[in-house]
Amino acid sequence: MTREQELVRCFGTKGREIEALEGLAGGASATWLRTVTLTEAAFEALVEGLTDPNPRIRWWCIQVLDHVPDPRAIGCLSYLLDDPVPRVRRNAAHALGCVACKPDWDGDLPGDVVSTLARLAVADSSDKVRKEAAVALNRR
Repeated sequence: MTREQELVRCFGTKGREIEALEGLAGGASATWLRTVTLTEAAFEALVEGLTDPNPRIRWWCIQVLDHVPDPRAIGCLSYLLDDPVPRVRRNAAHALGCVACKPDWDGDLPGDVVSTLARLAVADSSDKVRKEAAVALNRR
């Protein structure tokens, strides 16, 4: 296991989030993250973490990829719109619509992602997911 993968695993333990953020990105604030260029190893570990069985790890990986201005992150987040955990789906919807976190992003999403957000906005079992999906669609 690489150091970056170990740091991503830290997201699964409450109280170790700052350690993981500082190790992966060199800082922990949202403002800091928006200025960071992740190493390839850190980016790959975060993308790998999106499929971790622990929803807390998936949620934190989305959180980091939402704030880091790497256009590759958008494509990696879309399948989490169908995550079994509502909190993870909501965070993925937010990340796919948050232009504030990615000021250089044009907001463009593939058609299938837009369709999934539209479906979630009207039919998700979670009120919070429905609201976040609707917001994501309106921010485009």
